[in-house]
This record gives sequence, structure tokens and C-alpha cells, in this order.
Amino acid sequence: MSGSYITIVFTVVCFFHSVSSFTPCPLLGPAFPALTLDKDSSILTSALANLTKKFDEQISQGSGPHGDVSPNTTSFSVSLFSTNQGTASDSPVFFDYHYTAPSLKGSSSRVEHASRDSIYRIGGLTQIFFVWITLIEKGDSIWSEPVTKYLPELGSLTKGIRAEKDPIRDVDWENITVGQLASHMAGLPRSCEDFQKKHAPSSELTILLLDCADDTGKEGSSVDYGLPPSNDSTSINRNPARPFDILAQQSPVAPPGVTPIYSNIGYQILGYIIERITGQPFDDVLKSRILQPLSLAAGPPHHRQEEAALSMYSTISDLSIAGKAILNSSLLPQTQTNRWLKPVTHTSNPSNSIGYPWIIYSSGDYPNTSMVDIYTYYSSISQYTSYIGLVPDYNVGFAVLAADSVSAPDLNVHADIIGDVILPALMEMAVKQAGAQFGGQYTASSGLNSSITVSVDELPGMYVESFVSNGTDFRETLASLIGVEDPDALSVRLYPTGLVSETGAGGSRVAFRAVLQDKNELADAGTPTCVSWMDVDRLKYHGRALDSFIFDVDSDKKAIGVEISALELQLKKVEM
Repeated sequence: MSGSYITIVFTVVCFFHSVSSFTPCPLLGPAFPALTLDKDSSILTSALANLTKKFDEQISQGSGPHGDVSPNTTSFSVSLFSTNQGTASDSPVFFDYHYTAPSLKGSSSRVEHASRDSIYRIGGLTQIFFVWITLIEKGDSIWSEPVTKYLPELGSLTKGIRAEKDPIRDVDWENITVGQLASHMAGLPRSCEDFQKKHAPSSELTILLLDCADDTGKEGSSVDYGLPPSNDSTSINRNPARPFDILAQQSPVAPPGVTPIYSNIGYQILGYIIERITGQPFDDVLKSRILQPLSLAAGPPHHRQEEAALSMYSTISDLSIAGKAILNSSLLPQTQTNRWLKPVTHTSNPSNSIGYPWIIYSSGDYPNTSMVDIYTYYSSISQYTSYIGLVPDYNVGFAVLAADSVSAPDLNVHADIIGDVILPALMEMAVKQAGAQFGGQYTASSGLNSSITVSVDELPGMYVESFVSNGTDFRETLASLIGVEDPDALSVRLYPTGLVSETGAGGSRVAFRAVLQDKNELADAGTPTCVSWMDVDRLKYHGRALDSFIFDVDSDKKAIGVEISALELQLKKVEM
């Protein structure tokens, strides 16, 4: 998704661009309350029609602003799914697009047309299911536990090979945690797989590299390609007497916890840990914990753990159901999901972080926009490529599955197109719905001269346009408290906290916090940081926060009042 980040940033910047030089410093997370996403929404309908048009154009031309595709050989399926309130979440997907390449139509395959039910190999996306099962079984407390707690035999792998451990040659198993396996932070080697098939310039060389052991009995010689000849004393034994013995022959790439290094070996070990915890074969655990509860027809791995981290099969429909279940916390407590959908470490790309095992793209461009994190994972194996993305801030996600008759296809173009079209539409809907549901004037009903007016504009979050408390312009009070000389330059923007309590008759109370800034000053004195989170809950009166605003919402999702507890105010919305 290297190109996707650029695209999504551009669209976000364009949507939130303002002629004002003021730079809001929002809190991390959704800038507006949760959407209601209906299929008949004019904004959504227009965006989906545009999305179909973009895919049609990309296929017909074979290229576009985001790069090239291979329409003659690549068949693919795309889906969008939602867990928002509204009709878009009634089905597994609210949009799908399928393309069947001529090479598939003319092949001997039983599949004649790509569809929701077409089965694709999803490769490394299997690792999401490994993590999911681990969280279901043990919660995330297991992340800090050493792998040797569950597989003590790993601790003695290198004993007898060398008198003393060699940090360069021997994996430090005692200091690798389960969480480091799940986040690719263990420093373990990758493993042997068919990555070379896409890059090796010769089929003979490909065969030599794929075995990762020796060239005995193979056509061609390693020497012909500048490789040393096979040596039985140095080659890896691919058929050891015990399953873990092959790991003793592997050297680390980095120390544990230092830098993310993609490793299928780490997930092979995680598979063994799951079996050790449950006392069941991994296939059975996968079926009983995830596939059956979600009524998924997706196939479990067809191999043992040496390939299980790459070998699930799925359909676009099933993968969408799984994505919705993660967003909806269907199989986990919500607090657990909140922690799962967070970064573990940075990468060398400042817009790109790693999770369990998410590849997280921050699709924002501070100080121009708020950040929108997209939790993705993608994989290419053999002639298949799979891609999933979850956007918790908008409770939506996408999936793309593809197969090619020549080599694994690149799906970055497809993800780019989705981000280019859908994110701006969601942002536009969020702003309009927030204005319709929460915007307006709220006044005291007891004759007290207190009121507040809430509005929306092109910037993240709702803003407080006017604020009177007991006859006093409270914006002036707030300005003086934070050292803003000109009260008109005070920005008071409201952001949802995610705290919601249900009330009777389908209503609710929704909590917001205000971020106060001086519009005449650059955010954070011109430095490229945003530290408004350090000032939240700082101003208090009688122990109650002055930046706390709790809205009363009726069953139609319309705000009918707001509580500002520090000022002992209960304001009712004025009907217009």
C-alpha cells in the first residue's frame, strides 16, 4: 500500500482543506460521532457508482493514476463492509465488484466467473486468524509471556551444538515473547517460501533458492549462478528427527524487540503454542473458535504448522464477515479489540506502523488533517494476492482477493482506488450527519442566561461558536484561562471520546471533550507535533472538567440537550 498512503493523504487533505491558516490539533480517533450508513444515501450511492466507474476504467485501459494492472491475466473480487447503524450493515458487504480475466474464462478451472463465492488462497492473512484465536483463548496478557513458557524445548535447542551461545548464530529463545512472534518483532528468520518465484530470473535458480538447503539431484548447478556448491556439512537438514530441530539450524536476523522483521517461522511457533494451550490440533481450534461461530465456509490450513501461517482459503464474502466480526468485537470483549487495533512499533516509514500483525497506515497529513488509521494486512503467495483493510474510525473495511495465471498480482492499485473514492465520501457524510444531529443552539430552560451554539465546518470536530454561562461570555473566561489574548481567536472544538451510555426508549448520552487552541498561533509553536492530549481534563471547577460536554440523544440519533457539569448546566436544544 505504498502508493495507497499518498493517495489517501491527498484525498483527506483536499476534503479538509480550509482557507484559514488555523491548524486544529485533534485527539487521536474519530473526529465525529459514529456514522449511520444507509445504502440509499445520495453521497454513498454516488461514491459507489464512481468506484465502479474507476475500476471499469482501470481494467479497460490497463493503467491509471495509481499504476498498472494486468486485466488479461488477473481476476479479482472487491468488497466493502460496514458495522455502522444503517442498512449498509444488513448484508456481509454493501458493495462488491468482480472481474474475470480472459485467461480464467478460457482455462480448465471449474470457476468460470469471479463472484462473492469464488475461493482464493489468502496466504499471510491467515496470520490474523492466528492472533484472533490467541486472544480468544488467552487474551493479550499472553503477549508479554516468554515463548519458552509454552514450548520449553525451544530453550534447549542449541545446547550441545556449541559450548557457548553465539548471539549472531543462535536465536535467544528465552527472551522472545509470544507478542513478539505475533508482531514480527522476534527477530526470527523469514522461512522458505515461494517469494522467489516472482523475482528469480531463471527457473533453475528459482528451484535452487526455494529448497533453501542444497542442490543435490537438481537440474543445473548453483555454481552457475555465483552460489557456492552444496556441502552436506553446512546445508540445513530439512527432515530433522524432531519438529523443532530445524529451528536450531536457523540464525536470528535481529535481537528480540528491536525492529520488525517479517517471519513465517514466528507464526509456525505461534501455531504450536495454540495447540499446546488448547490440547487440540490447530485446524480444530480454528473451526470451533472462529469458522463455526461466524458460519464461515473458509477453509482451514491444508498443511501442518510449517505452512499453516500462509495456507488458508477464503471467499470475499467470508473475509468480509470476518472483518465485520473484528470491528464489531463479536468474538472478543470490546476493550480487548480496542487494544488489538493499536500499533506495537514504528517502521522506518513514519506513516507506517506494525501491530498484531497489522500493517497500519496513517492516512492523514498533520498538521493539515486529522489522522485516520487503516489496519491492513496483505499477502502474495503462488499466483494469489489478498488484501484486507479495517478503518475503526469509520467502522468500515474493505477486502480484495485476486488470482493470476502468471504471477501473484499487485493489489496496491485496487486499494488506492478504494481510498481515493470512499474515504472522502465517508468524511463528507460524517460532517453532514454531525451537523444535523448535534449542531444548533442549546439554552437553559430555567430562565438562566446560559447557552451554547455548536456548528460544523470543513475542519475535524464540531466547534463551539458561542458560549454564555450565567450571562457571561464563557469563551472569554476560557481564553483567559489558557492565555489567549483575543477571545475571538479561541478555538473550542469538540471530539467524541467513545464513551456512550444507553438510556430508556432507545436514547443515549454521548460524551465529548473540548480541545482549546489559540487560532493565531501555530499548533505546538510550529513544531510537527500535536500534543493536545496532554491538556485534556486540565481545567476543572469543583473537581469537574470544564472541557466535558455530554449530549443527550433521542432514539432518532438527534441531540436534544447537553450537560456541562462543571458549570452545573443542563441545556436543552432549541427547535428550529
